[in-house]
Amino acid sequence: MTIPGTSILVEGHAIVSSDGMIADATGAMPPELRNEADWRLFQAALDRSALVVLGRIGHARHPNPGRRRLVLTRSVETLQSDPADPLATYWNPSGIDITEVVARLGINEGTIAVTGGTGAFDHFLPFYDRFVLAEVRGLHMQNGTPCFTKGHPRFVFPGAGLEAHDMQAIDRGVIQSHWVRTVKSGQPAS
Repeated sequence: MTIPGTSILVEGHAIVSSDGMIADATGAMPPELRNEADWRLFQAALDRSALVVLGRIGHARHPNPGRRRLVLTRSVETLQSDPADPLATYWNPSGIDITEVVARLGINEGTIAVTGGTGAFDHFLPFYDRFVLAEVRGLHMQNGTPCFTKGHPRFVFPGAGLEAHDMQAIDRGVIQSHWVRTVKSGQPAS
């Protein structure tokens, strides 16, 4: 529970290449990075979430009017409803912090699922209670779009107080690991 005053859990979800990329250089997810086993697990996690957080490009490319969504964008001052989707809200993190956002949205419990892109993953790094990371082994995407600007998630998470648990093969060549917060938010990792 890293959002003060709430019982909200913040959970990240990403599938990455061996070199930590979530998309190619154009921002598109290549077919080699898609995996049916991961997709089923991912969709089930989103179904259980109180709120899905994603970037503006992902929201535009993958409309999902059935889920409550928070869309990171600099095109609004603070919060603004998406006129095309009553369950979606545009949010500028520099205009209002996440504590106020969830209060305004009336969410004080459940799970917030952060699904990318890079800006969303970076922004929520201090807040993750857990992160579900799937890796497609042997796939390299030179000049791709990174999951985190600071590097491969496996190297970024320990510095943010997250530790790997429950690593398993979910499909041929696809490994999933659950990273769990071991250091309280706001405290330095040892």
